[in-house]
Amino acid sequence: MLNFLQFINERRISDVPIISPETYISGMNKGSSDKLFFLNKINTNCIVDFGCADGSILRSIQSVDPTIKLIGYDIDDNMLNRARSKSEDIEYYSNWGDVIENIDPVNSTIMLSSVIHEVYSYNNSHEIIKFWSKVFNSSFKYVVIRDMMPSIKYEHFNLTDINKIREKSDPKYLEDFEKHWGNVGRDFRTLLHWLLKYTYTDNWSRELYENYVPITIETLKKKIPTNWSTIMEEHFIFQPLKDKVKRDFDFDLTEPTHIKMILRNVI
Repeated sequence: MLNFLQFINERRISDVPIISPETYISGMNKGSSDKLFFLNKINTNCIVDFGCADGSILRSIQSVDPTIKLIGYDIDDNMLNRARSKSEDIEYYSNWGDVIENIDPVNSTIMLSSVIHEVYSYNNSHEIIKFWSKVFNSSFKYVVIRDMMPSIKYEHFNLTDINKIREKSDPKYLEDFEKHWGNVGRDFRTLLHWLLKYTYTDNWSRELYENYVPITIETLKKKIPTNWSTIMEEHFIFQPLKDKVKRDFDFDLTEPTHIKMILRNVI
């Protein structure tokens, strides 16, 4: 019989079942109101939520502005069925071609909300290239990004901080994490990865192998074609995470953990 690591190596992480869908959705919906940061900053007729899960963010958008056409895209049919059961007037597709056929060809927005890390975790390098092509070469006017993402220049922590985290972390889960991702004191990116992940134990067999921080802000910017301009960029500390880390580890997060960005196609 294959052990779990062999299973992961031979199959995609996405093949591992979500043991607790409710916990998974709850985690995805953290900071849901903040994920609408872009609505008063652009004028768009259509929004596509790439990786929409159960459609929670789209329903939030609908409650703010019911005139915007809303489309959800996800490859998980179980999640799409949940989404459809909660909002019959929002369009949901698992085929990207169907999405493109139904967007406004002049004034549509693609929203990438806490989904980039999943794309990198669930796909090979060829599929990741196709993902960025879908984002930037599919006639969208705006790209909206909000995700967990450190910068290579963020390195503010010390040995005392690491010792606090080691003393107060569940040793089993910390050991699992470090075997796969390395020492939490190696750099800020690895430390942030642990701080983002340590509470998701309900779906640990899946969450452990997801890379929550696959790219840095600097790498993201290299992905942006020259015909796209940045109309908003904000690096910030996600306050619920900061509060939780302070409560659990007596550790003060002082470096930005997330990014918000709005890009506009200038052609």
